[in-house]
Amino acid sequence: MQQKELSIIYVNYNTADQVMKSVESVRRYTKGIDYEIIVADNNSMEDKDLQKLIDDDAIKVVKLDDNYGFGKANNAGVKESTGEYVFLLNPDTICHDNSIEKLFHCLKADKTIGVIGPNMINAESKPTHSFRRAGDGIITELNFALFGIPYKILYGSDFEYNHSKNQLDVAYSCGAAMMMKRETFDKVGGFDETFFMYYEDQDLCNRIKKTGLRIVNEPQAIIQHLEGTSIRLNSKREKIIIQSRKKYFIKTMPLWHFKIANILTKSLLLIGEFTYLLCGKKELAEKYSYRRKLISEYE
Repeated sequence: MQQKELSIIYVNYNTADQVMKSVESVRRYTKGIDYEIIVADNNSMEDKDLQKLIDDDAIKVVKLDDNYGFGKANNAGVKESTGEYVFLLNPDTICHDNSIEKLFHCLKADKTIGVIGPNMINAESKPTHSFRRAGDGIITELNFALFGIPYKILYGSDFEYNHSKNQLDVAYSCGAAMMMKRETFDKVGGFDETFFMYYEDQDLCNRIKKTGLRIVNEPQAIIQHLEGTSIRLNSKREKIIIQSRKKYFIKTMPLWHFKIANILTKSLLLIGEFTYLLCGKKELAEKYSYRRKLISEYE
């Protein structure tokens, strides 16, 4: 089998319609690269559009026998790919202005880069979460519990989105669009499959950084991430986040760090809950309350 320059990997779970729209944008804007498209399907049972992906001769669909989550499915997709470089791309993304080629050439030209990611915009074409300047831990949790004020003071508007024209070294790149050399991915063992979803991108970037490589944002590459930003409580999603949070903390930090983070974060979530109630924002107060209870449950 002839090796491609780049393998673009999607994970699908009943989102084949989104994958097709994303693939259309890839085909429209990606020029000058010999690439392939791999879709790792997490045993979609109610996806009427999946057959359209299977019938597309230019897409390789890897069928899994269960819903294994984000990390394990990506690992399966990379295993079936041939590219010297891999680009992990969410189904709910739209590529713009040859953004993939820009990332590819930046990564290929700089051997010190382990992972490179784009600036991301939301459905309204406004800046959205593209990376984080600081890794997860007590300080980061306090920052978010305090409505992001500490990091806004420290990093300004460039905490999660790069408003400059220059590359930026970051703690980790958003897992919705991550490019790296296949050799780098394989060297660290790919994603930790014990994470079903959430925190696996932080964990992967953390392990890659330990090899001496950099995690970089390239602001000239723009990819639209259509992920919903509803403030409504999604109990299943919140539970997965807190479960993954515990795994990540215990894996990467001392146990005392995890315990102190829980105490501080629960206290600040309680303050936030009452603040939102006083402001009449009941849905946000409910989300803070539920997350605080989940942290207690998974201590």
